[in-house]
Amino acid sequence: MTTATDIQMLVDGFGALGALAVALVLTRRRGRTTVQNVLMLVFGLAGLFYACRALARATGIEGFGLASLILACALPLGALLLAENLLRRHAPLPIKLAIAGGTVLGVVAAVLAGSGLERAFSLALYVPLALALVLGLILFRDRAALAPMENAALDSYGRALLATGLLALTDFGLVSPFGLSALGMLGLAYAAAAGASAPRRWIDALKELALAATTSVLLAGALLRLRSPGSLLEAEGVLAVTVSALLALSVLLRLQSGGGDQQRRLFEQTLAAADTNDLGRFIDTASRAAPLQGLVLAEGEDLSAYDPALLRIAFADDVVMDLTRLGHAPSEAERDGHEQLHDLLRRHASTHAVLISVAPLRIALIALGGATRADEDERAMALFQKMAALVAARPAGDPA
Repeated sequence: MTTATDIQMLVDGFGALGALAVALVLTRRRGRTTVQNVLMLVFGLAGLFYACRALARATGIEGFGLASLILACALPLGALLLAENLLRRHAPLPIKLAIAGGTVLGVVAAVLAGSGLERAFSLALYVPLALALVLGLILFRDRAALAPMENAALDSYGRALLATGLLALTDFGLVSPFGLSALGMLGLAYAAAAGASAPRRWIDALKELALAATTSVLLAGALLRLRSPGSLLEAEGVLAVTVSALLALSVLLRLQSGGGDQQRRLFEQTLAAADTNDLGRFIDTASRAAPLQGLVLAEGEDLSAYDPALLRIAFADDVVMDLTRLGHAPSEAERDGHEQLHDLLRRHASTHAVLISVAPLRIALIALGGATRADEDERAMALFQKMAALVAARPAGDPA
């Protein structure tokens, strides 16, 4: 193998590790949302693509090269499905036709071209162009109706998709002697693994990127001091492999912790500083931190189409209920209650409901997504419910 082949194999191997780890975590989660199902599909396809390409470089078996090209052609279609589900709106028909048609033509061309990786892969040049169309859909589509957390997730995925599209150009021999699109995919996996604690602003993302780049340069420099590179290509390769390894490790650590430590501290600080003079101000200040961002309070007219008694029954002995637990009720009254709460959650595109008070009935609705674990988020919601219930029960005018 040549040095460039070794580097490509290692970078793709780490890319496959990060993407397949996210897909595996999502496959083991029961009651997945539609967005999580699409994420599982996208990362499954991406992980298999990078795994096949790494195996093609490592073994020289042409079948892996053909499989990687077919998977590459399907990736933009998965990205389009993800964008549509996050936006909760269909893409314009011309974009759908361009991406779907490109996927079909790319797969057919790959099969007709045979399994020669270098020859056939040039046929997938449409991949970065299709990713650019999906990115444009995310950036320029009207998102005024989306919740703050949904917009934050879209921004996070959009930044990672931009990086993936630009780095995909290196897969065709542009700028770099080896492909680096796996680095962009690892950024996308990091965004999914971090969930609500992912950087929300461009400046925050740039800070994390600068920290990762500095760490990678220092580590690569230390490795190069141990063994001087024989060429500039080797030095670039050490840096690329180091970056991919650190990104893959970051994804695995995020998946293990659920992105919880930083998010938990920020949530506790926000809750401690929340205004408890009245319920409206308390919810407004407490919902500025994940996992409560985008919280919708349903009360009064919002619940006029529902039976308050049945909604209360749907919660049973809990104060936090999610979609995955609805639909499994032994009695008819509980089934009716689950059906009504399910409809309320779907109407507001939410995944969790928090019972704040019974009389009057107040229910907080929250949408969670990404690949983070829900247990930490539900504990945070339970803590929020306790404080919100105390604020709601206090007579008007009483001091906090």
